[in-house]
Amino acid sequence: MNMRKRTREIAMELLYQSTMNEKTAEELMDDYFEDNQDDLREDTDLKYLEDVLSGVLAHKENIDRLIENYLVNWKLSRVSKINLSILRLATYEILYVDSIPNNVSIYEAVEMAKKYSDESSGSFVNGVLDKISHTDHDLLEAPLTDNTEAEVEAVPETGVTESEVQEETETEVRGTEE
Repeated sequence: MNMRKRTREIAMELLYQSTMNEKTAEELMDDYFEDNQDDLREDTDLKYLEDVLSGVLAHKENIDRLIENYLVNWKLSRVSKINLSILRLATYEILYVDSIPNNVSIYEAVEMAKKYSDESSGSFVNGVLDKISHTDHDLLEAPLTDNTEAEVEAVPETGVTESEVQEETETEVRGTEE
């Protein structure tokens, strides 16, 4: 197993633990090192582990809103804690780690979902992360709403967003009524 893959799996496990307690990234890592002193290997990227744990926990609210925005007929509370941990990790990589291509983050997340959850979780994780990876990341600083997907997705031929088309249509309808 390569270093980044092993480190991702450890990060996912620690993020899973964080769903059951309110520990900081530092506390999670301290607990991990205490429990796994003999198991620590040279093939673990400790800097990346610390960065990703701190980053996910620091941006958790924004990450969770984004994930929930792309769930189809699901609420975030219904997503298994394992899948949620995997989604948070991969979403963080997609949004904040430029050195990792989105397709690598998605592939690794799908593989973890299959390994730690079940086969259908791989498809679920892939679908959510694919949508997130196609989001205009510059728009993510604004608070997300139920209509974010419509505001973000541009009509390919014109480059005009769906909400702009809707506004234009409403203006035209009002003009014909007068």
